[in-house]
Amino acid sequence: MANQAHLDLLLQGLEVWNKFRRTQPTVCPDLREADLSGYDFTRMDFTRCDLTGADLSDAYLLRATLEEADLTEANLTEADVIEANLLKATLTNATLVMADLSGTGLIRADLADADLTKANLTRASLPWGNLQGCRFVQTNLKMADLREANLTGSDLSEANLQDASLTGAIFQRANLQHAKNVSMVYLGKAKTLFQANLDPQIHEAVEKNYPHLLSQS
Repeated sequence: MANQAHLDLLLQGLEVWNKFRRTQPTVCPDLREADLSGYDFTRMDFTRCDLTGADLSDAYLLRATLEEADLTEANLTEADVIEANLLKATLTNATLVMADLSGTGLIRADLADADLTKANLTRASLPWGNLQGCRFVQTNLKMADLREANLTGSDLSEANLQDASLTGAIFQRANLQHAKNVSMVYLGKAKTLFQANLDPQIHEAVEKNYPHLLSQS
């Protein structure tokens, strides 16, 4: 359960909370399982906060700092996380269905088994991220940065991959069926597509132009 003193400070708003974070930088606030749904946390500092199991559905986290925060099993359904900083954040098993993460920095973040169905990740930065087992069904990944990301076993069916950077990305056993706007030039820069589920025409093109991607590395 959340630390009540930390929760009380948070709910006093941006000025009080960010002052608390500035003046006590060694404190890692405990907000586990807190009901924070619908609140406005724009520009708030959640660096290294423990938000395990917290309910942040419909919350506003625009330009918030969540660097190295623990959001394991947190609920961010339909949350606005636009241009937020989630560098090295942990979001394993988190629910981000229909969340807006456009322009958000998720560099080296751990999103293993997270559900991002129908989320908006336009221009989001996810390089070197652990995206194993993620659900990106009908997710908008337009211009997203997926360089060197590990998408082993992830589901990208019907995802929009228009102009997404895929250099060095691992798509082993990933489901890319019916993915939209797939560029063969960008897909050809991936690290592997071994055992990936591809549409017949995509599989044929990969087999012809980038056969090494279909082999076990």
